[in-house]
Parts: sequence; C-alpha cells; structure tokens
Amino acid sequence: MSLDTPSLYQRLRRAYPPVRRLLTWPIIRHLRFTAMRRLRPLRNGALPYGTAVVRYYWADFLERHRADIKGRGLEIGETTTLRRYGGQAITQADALDIAAHSPEVKIVADLSRADHAPANTYDCFIHQFSITVIYDVEAALYHSIRMLKPGGVLLINFASVDYYLYRGLDMGTGAPLYMYRMFMPLEVINMLYDLGLTEADFQLTSYGNLLSRMAFLLNLPAEELTEAELAAVDYGQPLLLCARIVKPAHWSAPKPAYRDPHWLPPGPPSHLSPVTGHYGDEYQQNIINRPHHPK
Repeated sequence: MSLDTPSLYQRLRRAYPPVRRLLTWPIIRHLRFTAMRRLRPLRNGALPYGTAVVRYYWADFLERHRADIKGRGLEIGETTTLRRYGGQAITQADALDIAAHSPEVKIVADLSRADHAPANTYDCFIHQFSITVIYDVEAALYHSIRMLKPGGVLLINFASVDYYLYRGLDMGTGAPLYMYRMFMPLEVINMLYDLGLTEADFQLTSYGNLLSRMAFLLNLPAEELTEAELAAVDYGQPLLLCARIVKPAHWSAPKPAYRDPHWLPPGPPSHLSPVTGHYGDEYQQNIINRPHHPK
C-alpha cells in the first residue's frame, strides 16, 4: 500500500453514510485516538525494543558515506561508530570528550573551546547526536572543521525534533549536559556559510516526515514503520538533518567570538538511566509541574 492509498477508515467513510455516522460517535473517536491519547511516550520512555527512528536514519546516512570513514578518525565520546563503519580503513581512532573517561579519549575538550586541539589532523570526524547540547554551536563547528585535514570529511547530524532535557542530564562522563536548540535546514546552511564554506563544500540531507516524527516522539522503534514510511521525506517536517562537510584546501575562516549561556536550570540534573536512556532517571515524575524559567 502506498502512502497515498486511502485507509480502510477513509474508504468506509466515503462509501457508507451509516458507517460515516458511526465513526463520529464519541466512543469510536476515542478508540481511534487511543494510541495518541497519552501524556508520556510508550513504555514510559524506556529504551525502545528496536531501533530508534533517528538512529535508523543516521545509520542510513553513514552507510551512504562509508567511503569517507577512513584514515585517522575522530568521534565524540567513543570510537564505536568509526570502527563499525570504517573497519580496516580506519588507521587510528580517537575520541573527543569533556572528560577522559576511557583510554579512547585522546582529546579532552569542550568542542566549542577546543583551541588546544590539533589542527589539520583528521581524515574524518563523526559528530553524532551531541550538537544540541552545545551552546556555542558556531564555535563547535569551527573547531570541528579546523581539526580536519584539507579534504577531510565531517559527518554530523542536527536534531530537528527531540525530547527536551529541561533539567539537564548527568551522563557520568563530566559536567551535566543541557539542551539549547533544535535545528532547521535554513539555520544549518547559513551557519556553514558563515564558517567560510560554499555549497560545493557540503551536502545537507533531510530525514523524516510527520509519521516518523510522531513515532520517534511516541518512542516507537523504526521496526514498527514500513520502509516506505521511513523513506518518505517531508521537507516541512524534518526529524533529523545530516551533513557531509568537506574541508576546502585553503580554508581559513576566522574563529567566531565565543559565547556562553547566561542561565541554566536550577537544581540537580537528571541522571542517565539504563532503562529510560536520555529521558533520565526521574523522567516526568510529575508532568504537571513545570520547570522554572526566569521571569
């Protein structure tokens, strides 16, 4: 069945007036909306039993650009993705993080303040699922490109939709993480132009549609959607933006002026949970209570 094929509900509604009236009864409308009528994601935010929709999209993007993952590689936090997709093409795999929590972490730095990190060093850099928790995004992108060799490739994703870490999240690897922004294509493209890149230096791929957005927010795994439903792209409903950026041979963009946040949520952050993942250990215990924001 194609995405444009009328559903059984639509066909019955058009064909039989009595059925059309029946389908408007309150109890029927309630049953039809049962899957959506919830204030929490499925399984109360517990990690999906399959593949998170955004992970499915990111895996598709990495597979398409597997040939770029080679030589000396850098990854945020660990080197698992470098090794999985690069294999023997990776000659050295390093990780960057804000704390030296494992031997893989060769660069200890806040990426937005990574002045001490070596320039012109890496053939590829996989920067995944972390740009939303960096306040000074422009500076982080600047250093990401600066550390690449000329011709090196940055593979990075930008969330357009995600659960908002309103209290912050302590992952046990350093300072708590706070989520600062979601991204739209227009913003990403203009940031890349501001960093001295042109359309010849990057490709931006949009993944997602209304259904895959809803599935992700409801905590439905990708396995619950069909390939056609996952592959459909609605540019007005992006879920994940993925960019392939090639450092130009003579790139020399000026370093952006550094910026720091003026306010962070008070009180202790949530802690990473083996059950709820990034939703945290105290996920919405009382969803009526609103987080405090300055007046």
